[in-house]
Amino acid sequence: MIGPVVRLRGLVFAGVVVCLVASVVVGCSEIGLNVDTPAPPSGIRGLVLLGPTCQSEASPGANEPVPCLTPYAATLVVLDSEGAVVTRVTSAADGRFSVDLSPGDYVVAPATGTDSYPIANPVSVTVVPGQYIDIEINYDTGIR
Repeated sequence: MIGPVVRLRGLVFAGVVVCLVASVVVGCSEIGLNVDTPAPPSGIRGLVLLGPTCQSEASPGANEPVPCLTPYAATLVVLDSEGAVVTRVTSAADGRFSVDLSPGDYVVAPATGTDSYPIANPVSVTVVPGQYIDIEINYDTGIR
């Protein structure tokens, strides 16, 4: 008879401990204390385009949705608000890229700073908590 009573007391004790821990976690988060809840992911998703890829007098058909533009694989650098390099990212053959970043202000720029074509302007972006911000980087071929 003593065995089942001891087991029952052990179960009751474990239940009390679980309830106590749960109430501490809930209570701490209600008063604003951090209980190590992971932040949802955030960052930048983008599309890199190259254009124009045809001369202006050789205009494409009216049914072509984005004339003279093509996806472009490029290496980009992500700078923080102080101008320091945070990371580098390379767009895929379809021009798409994605980079995880903490919330904050960033500049996405071409990794090479040459004056030769193709060239692209830097893009400023603000990453907000729990969201990916979509941007477009446009490389100019110089074709006119």
